Amino acid sequence: MDLLSPLSAVILTYKDADADRLGKVGEEMRGCIEVLGPRRPMFVLHTCNRVEAYLYGASEEEVNSVATRYRRYVDSVKVLKGLDAARHLFRVAAGLESMLVGETDILGQVEEAFARQVRAGYTKGLLKTIVEKAIHVGKRVRTETGISRGPAGLGALSIIYASQLVDLGRAKVAVLGAGAVGAGLARELAERGVAKLYILNRTFEKAAELAAEIGAEARPLTREEVERCLRECDVVFSSIHTLDYVIDAVPQDASVKLIIDLGVPYSVAPGLPVKIVRIGDLAELAEKYNVLRMQEAVKAEAIVEEELAKLPQHLARRHIEEAISSLMAHAMAVAEEEGQRAGCQTAALAAKTTVKRTLLPLVETLKKMAQDGQLEEAVKIAHIITNAATRREQ
Repeated sequence: MDLLSPLSAVILTYKDADADRLGKVGEEMRGCIEVLGPRRPMFVLHTCNRVEAYLYGASEEEVNSVATRYRRYVDSVKVLKGLDAARHLFRVAAGLESMLVGETDILGQVEEAFARQVRAGYTKGLLKTIVEKAIHVGKRVRTETGISRGPAGLGALSIIYASQLVDLGRAKVAVLGAGAVGAGLARELAERGVAKLYILNRTFEKAAELAAEIGAEARPLTREEVERCLRECDVVFSSIHTLDYVIDAVPQDASVKLIIDLGVPYSVAPGLPVKIVRIGDLAELAEKYNVLRMQEAVKAEAIVEEELAKLPQHLARRHIEEAISSLMAHAMAVAEEEGQRAGCQTAALAAKTTVKRTLLPLVETLKKMAQDGQLEEAVKIAHIITNAATRREQ
């Protein structure tokens, strides 16, 4: 029984689409997971550099329907299956598939998306286990290699890029957005030192809290305040996630010399009379750091392959746990009932303890069988015991 074969992944990255199209596909997947997620285990990862949908146990028709939604915005997408899909997810969490190899932002983005989708009930079962292992791989790589030394992500890279064009030490700078990316930008700019730093956010309290922490000035994210920043600031960073442009015009008396758009999709309109830097423009600078990280990337790849080799056994143990869970739940319910009949909580506790001591050795034996390549036999035994126990009570 191959527990990886039901895994599918539909992949679109910065290598095949710009940030604007990635943003539109990401919005499409947000709606898709709300429809398909309750029926099939699903995990969607949407960042500034990728939109990836992972499904477990989905039919070919369901996988194709997801890919078709991607193709509304791009000509082609990559579909991976089984071990290849798991390997790709592990590499993503490790930072090996990022524009800036080894960047740390991606691991946090995987963790955040995972937590949110587990709470929503979309990422569950063995797919949940696979994503958990990917996060484990990402943490191992950051701990055991030096792949993340230097700029931590595209935000840090964009600041380095800006510093090559503008003297940030003398510049007035605005950051639009106080989310994860915007907050990271603001903190790094404050640490680097700029003449004046403004933080704009839709929720003003969030901007005010961040500004108080780093010594910046908070402003509400309104059209008027954005125009004010364009007039007063030398550099504006936009990390806003929106389907509408946050900056669609530049005032005639503007002081702004550089706008860096990290929005997905684009948050700054094209064709403005000022230099606009987008995520794709950072690729050349990222490659310079990637060359320096090549040796550490080799170590990271070895960790990915090592963990990938362990994954089938891990899934086998988890599958047995799932198969036996209904038996354990049934046995504990019977123990509770018998304890109540005896009329005291001590009796119920003793009954539950007896159940655990009796069944846990069986569970461990079945897990060992699964790990040793006897998964199908172990699952059959688990189902026979579970069915016999529940039928007896009916």
